[in-house]
Amino acid sequence: MPGLFIAVPLTTRYRGLEHHIEIPADDHTGLKKVSYAMTEQVRAMSNERAGRQLGRVSDGAMATISRYLHLFIV
Repeated sequence: MPGLFIAVPLTTRYRGLEHHIEIPADDHTGLKKVSYAMTEQVRAMSNERAGRQLGRVSDGAMATISRYLHLFIV
């Protein structure tokens, strides 16, 4: 959909859930604390709500997130 993107929110609370994907705190991600992608809480958001890019998720973490999103959506 033009003007929208899919967002997966992060939390810093470890809950031991397999579908919460660990994102390390480092210069690459731009995070100050280890965080977890909550793949069950995917949201569509307007491009206007996106701020500047703070960091990047590794290709491996993105592939795992994508697999869980596929499982939740299908």
